[in-house]
Amino acid sequence: MKNTAVPFSLKLPFYRRGFLLFFALIALQSSFSQDSLLIEALKKNTHHLNVKNDRFSGKGAEVVRKAMKGQQFLLVGEQHGIQEVGEFTKALFLEGNPRGFDYLCVETDPFIAQKLEALVKEDRTKLEAFCKEFPLAIPFYNNKEDFDFLYKAVKNSKGEGPILWGVDQVFAAAPRYMFARLAEIAPNKKAKELAEQYLEQGKKGFDAFLKTQDQSKSLISTLGEDDYKKLFAVFGKEEEKESTQILKGIQKTQEIYGYWFAGRQYDNNSVRVKLMKKQFMDYYRAAQQHTPHPKVVFKFGSTHTYKGLSYYDQLDLGNMIHELAAMNGSSSLHISVMGLKGKAAGGFGGTQEFDNTKNINPLILEAVQARSNGTDWLLVDLKSMRHQFNKRQIAPLRDIAFNYDFLVIVPEAKALSTF
Repeated sequence: MKNTAVPFSLKLPFYRRGFLLFFALIALQSSFSQDSLLIEALKKNTHHLNVKNDRFSGKGAEVVRKAMKGQQFLLVGEQHGIQEVGEFTKALFLEGNPRGFDYLCVETDPFIAQKLEALVKEDRTKLEAFCKEFPLAIPFYNNKEDFDFLYKAVKNSKGEGPILWGVDQVFAAAPRYMFARLAEIAPNKKAKELAEQYLEQGKKGFDAFLKTQDQSKSLISTLGEDDYKKLFAVFGKEEEKESTQILKGIQKTQEIYGYWFAGRQYDNNSVRVKLMKKQFMDYYRAAQQHTPHPKVVFKFGSTHTYKGLSYYDQLDLGNMIHELAAMNGSSSLHISVMGLKGKAAGGFGGTQEFDNTKNINPLILEAVQARSNGTDWLLVDLKSMRHQFNKRQIAPLRDIAFNYDFLVIVPEAKALSTF
């Protein structure tokens, strides 16, 4: 039977339908007007920014410097694979160094961070040789541009103890190096031979992965309970030993990757975030032996540096740091750095073109697009927007305006030059 119901609005008298139309038009006009106000405010709070000789320049430089005052933590949320993130973070670290920023927290595990710091203290050829011996073992720092960044950060730091704080899980391609390290520190011949066996197994599994993209033969996939029993039997299981920490680190990363392979992404991210927080606090408490409130610069994928719930619905590392700073009577500065368009280094080598115009908030895109034709970066001061608009007015920008304090947009990004 045909539906002959009359829409509710058409049941109303003509003059009342007119009122409904009038108020709908007013609401629509108000929405357009509100967006226009936000766009104009974004334009006024967007500044040109550059890095010259490792220092910020342009009108945005003073905005960043002013914002750094009184901060305990400076967090950079990066788009992986582009040169400009390292250039920005290097300038941020060197600008912060005279203010007591002596530590750099990075998205690697503690064992790779320790090795990376040692290699950086030597020269680039040593890091390049390591990356060729253990391809992909160092996530995000296997490139020429970031070597310069890390070298200058370590060289200029006056921090006591480790300068690079690696708080992430062991990366999937890193266990080959872990077993090479276990062979170096083995307490006896039997332990050394066993570590070398797993090293060889790891190399073969990695080669197979590169050819087939099949993870099943990698150490992360093949190590089981019996393997750990054999390893702990020859290396011992004393908590303070480096070998114990390495083996437990590999076990933990197997758990984290296991959730991912099983399609349990929430658990994968939740356990990983807890590990990051725990390992950060290990470094932080050690640094507190030398200074009550260590000052730290962070460089992580952007989801890890959010204030509030992250893209993966986690109260991630960045949120903990924000709260820690507040507990210390200080604050933290959260900055997202991304390319608008350009090229980025891929995870397994090579470069990929990208276009973020579809991913960026449309109001921000409209506000900056006319100024994104040059080579200058654009610094969007998001924190200033919170004081200019109420909750309802800022709703179209709410997530980005409260997750981050600044957004740095690179009009045409360049890919990292991997070793």
